[in-house]
Amino acid sequence: MISMLTMLLYLGLILEHRTKIQAGHLPRPIIWAEPGSMIAIYTSVTIWCQGSWEAQKYHLYKEGNVNPWDTQLPLETRNKAKFNIQYMTTTYADTYKCYYESAAGFSEHSDAMELVMTGAYTNPSLSVWPSSDVTSGVSIAFKCSSSMGFGRFILIQDGKDSFRWTLDSQRHDNQPFHATFVLDTVTPNHNGTFRCYGSFRNEPHLWSKSSDPLVLMVSETKNQSPTHTEDGLKTYQKILTGVLVSFLLLLLLLLLLILIRYRYSCKKKATQRDANLQLTSGVPETTYRDRLHQKRCFCEKHTI
Repeated sequence: MISMLTMLLYLGLILEHRTKIQAGHLPRPIIWAEPGSMIAIYTSVTIWCQGSWEAQKYHLYKEGNVNPWDTQLPLETRNKAKFNIQYMTTTYADTYKCYYESAAGFSEHSDAMELVMTGAYTNPSLSVWPSSDVTSGVSIAFKCSSSMGFGRFILIQDGKDSFRWTLDSQRHDNQPFHATFVLDTVTPNHNGTFRCYGSFRNEPHLWSKSSDPLVLMVSETKNQSPTHTEDGLKTYQKILTGVLVSFLLLLLLLLLLILIRYRYSCKKKATQRDANLQLTSGVPETTYRDRLHQKRCFCEKHTI
């Protein structure tokens, strides 16, 4: 009798060990919610759990409960099941995991999924500094504030589940509760609609209504600094302009010197010629002066 019990116990341990080994090879399930993990109050949501073709039952585990919160048979495809919530209320706002069982045993739990209910409180306000229309590379700051004593504020970007930023609230003097979300360097990837919510620390899955949407527009910046080629071309143009201006100034100066010399030579020749004529013809002094004056006028006119 004792030997038979010993044998049965041994067989049980072998079967248990085999079940654990087989269960370890079961694919780990994944969990998600439709239309999303943020659900407005009193709207419907479906939680999906996808596992293996071997699954016989799917269990939904709610954080804080010892036993499964809900159990569903797989759909016709057998590799997944759904858990329907017709009206979202505070009861369903929590953290969920799912797992399934098969002939080989139980699978591991899925990753945790937070199901958040929005609309529990009045909405905060959202603003951005310096502007909602900025260029790439600058720093901006979103400020979410409310007169309610929220312990946290959450900033999200529509359509990007990966962008969820939570900060503890602050309050200075008699100012509203607020949190400042600073983006040191924005890029065109930040283009989109932003919203913020408020929540209390002891109820992290209950959020306020959404703030008014804030659309951020980030434009590309063009490099205004000249290239090496443009720098060289501009330098060459400046040098060429300086040379041409210097050449023109020298040319004008040379022409002026030639003109002055020509006028001086003309006067000298006219004076010498008149003097010679006076000596040979005996012309009176007054006539000589008149002719000299006429010669000077003639030379000046022609030189001009």
